[in-house]
Amino acid sequence: MKTLLEYFLRNFDFLYSDPRYRITDSRTSGAQTIDAALTLSGPVVSWSFANNRGQINLGVAPTRLAQSHEHWFRIQLVRQYLDHYDETNAVRPEETAAWIRDNRGRIEDLFCDASTADSCKALITLEKALAIKYFGPPKP
Repeated sequence: MKTLLEYFLRNFDFLYSDPRYRITDSRTSGAQTIDAALTLSGPVVSWSFANNRGQINLGVAPTRLAQSHEHWFRIQLVRQYLDHYDETNAVRPEETAAWIRDNRGRIEDLFCDASTADSCKALITLEKALAIKYFGPPKP
């Protein structure tokens, strides 16, 4: 958990300092450097931060739908949707954090009440298209 918290505070202090957000969940395997997760929730979006075997993974969901796994989206997918930025480009976690900081308003706009359903549908469709692109069509 220590590594994840250090990463979070170093790169996402703008979320931590925002009074609209609060830590709503955390879990750890007990190891200092791997296998930990943190969820931050706000009125519009919730953010997930995970250290999975040393790999930092970031996700976002509309807060009102965050209980459903299908409404959590990898931040790389959201970036591809918003900027048409190919997710296969290697981006360091610090660069991703900077992109989130600079585009937080656009990300939140995806999940404001009026557009949440359309945005979720579009992101799920993109996710399925990428799965077919990389892994082929589903087997019957």
